[in-house]
Amino acid sequence: MSWLAEVPSLHTLDLRDVQRISHELLDHLAGDRKLLTQLVDEICDDADLMANSRVTLLLNRLSLYQAPERGFEIRINMNPRPGNRRVPHDHCYAFATRVLTGGYVHVVSRRTDGWEGPFTGDNLQPGIVTIERPGDSYTLGHPMVHQAVMEPDTVTLVVRGPRRTALSNAVAELMPSRDTWPPPAEPGGPAVASRPATVGEYRLMRTYLFRRGLID
Repeated sequence: MSWLAEVPSLHTLDLRDVQRISHELLDHLAGDRKLLTQLVDEICDDADLMANSRVTLLLNRLSLYQAPERGFEIRINMNPRPGNRRVPHDHCYAFATRVLTGGYVHVVSRRTDGWEGPFTGDNLQPGIVTIERPGDSYTLGHPMVHQAVMEPDTVTLVVRGPRRTALSNAVAELMPSRDTWPPPAEPGGPAVASRPATVGEYRLMRTYLFRRGLID
């Protein structure tokens, strides 16, 4: 864990620095199965990590490490819902991704109405289309709009930087219907777009990673 404490800050607006720092971190962690296992196992003993390990309408994720004073968090994403990942969206932070298993078609779109605030499908034009496979990495700044149609067994490591805008945005008319949203943690409640994972769901996610040979 000592090298994680030495990772430089991501409180920078230079996307080249974000890419360099994030990709070094992702490469190191992807190659250290023992540390990845340790980080996953320690989540259930940390209330902040559990609160940010979530079940969402796009996928499930575990929060592996948080360094708010240095402006970054490490996550591992899994259980993609391909039908729900066709919605073009941005993020309120820059981030870097490395594919561990599976893969996806990744579309980065160009906005025709500026770089900030809400947008519609009419405001987007195709930009770059790539096929992401295990070992591939990329970095996106917070204004970039993208979508990823993932294979069912896709697992990715993600480093997210500090929040740059109050909200993220998506094409509202393409949002998935509520009947595809995650069920509530407690029976009887409404479906939600995102919520903290239960302890049982955390255990299922850990098993998911173990069965794919990513952790011990």
